[in-house]
Amino acid sequence: MRSVRWRQVRIVKSIQTKVCVDGSLMKEFVLDEPLTEGFLKFLEHFGTVRTLENLKKPYFSFEKEQFISIKGFAGDCTVEVRYRKEFQDLVADYFHLLLYYERQGEPGIAQLKGIDESIRKKMKVRLGPSQGDNS
Repeated sequence: MRSVRWRQVRIVKSIQTKVCVDGSLMKEFVLDEPLTEGFLKFLEHFGTVRTLENLKKPYFSFEKEQFISIKGFAGDCTVEVRYRKEFQDLVADYFHLLLYYERQGEPGIAQLKGIDESIRKKMKVRLGPSQGDNS
């Protein structure tokens, strides 16, 4: 029987917050443990994951259009998370949600997809009828 690790990665502290030139908000977080290969596989259900393996430490990036981007190095406890300007209030907790639901496996994927849909509906309302169909 496979052992399941239910403990989620937690954010220890936010070490830097800044507003970028494009108006997006960047936060740098220190985690209590590095993000794993399993977490990167989990992210593939929600956006685009890219990795660069030929560095001293493998680099990864995750992009969920209109939500967030996450960048960091595998084996490192520090990650950079950027939130789009227009929807910062709607997606402010999204990185926390990813950390939480990843440990729940398939049920977590299904639940987070439901949350995604709810957030997208709010985004469409904010964009208005002419722009809301670009999902």
